[in-house]
Amino acid sequence: MRIRAWLIAAAAASTLLFGITVAAQVADRDLGLSGSVFETPDPLVAATSAGDPGDNRKLGSYFEGMPPMISHRIEDLLPITLKENLCLDCHDLPAEIGTESAADEPTPMPRSHYLDLRRPGAQPTEKPTGARYTCTQCHAPQTDAQPLVASTYRR
Repeated sequence: MRIRAWLIAAAAASTLLFGITVAAQVADRDLGLSGSVFETPDPLVAATSAGDPGDNRKLGSYFEGMPPMISHRIEDLLPITLKENLCLDCHDLPAEIGTESAADEPTPMPRSHYLDLRRPGAQPTEKPTGARYTCTQCHAPQTDAQPLVASTYRR
């Protein structure tokens, strides 16, 4: 029994010493993407899509089920509040759900935006449900941002 306790204590001590040795060998400048965990770099400014709605090419999805990217400037459409959502002026088109829109026409919101998926057996409503009201929770504007790390992912 004493040998077992001694072995456990020795294993714990060696693990602790090894962990301290490894931690001491990694400098703070070698951690993270910014060079140091103590620096707070200014983010690079990425230009969002220029142009008004309908002016830019719509991008395809990178994966199945991905929310479409916003293909136009949104600065003038923000903030989205409980009383005002300017996205709905163009994209609230329930009669056009399931139809293909022309390149310069707004994309209608899908049927799922008119269902409260939190309630079993929910029926479609006339207006988008509250969980789908803030568009920028899922949809992001297209930008010219460069990736922070390399990626081999291809569409």
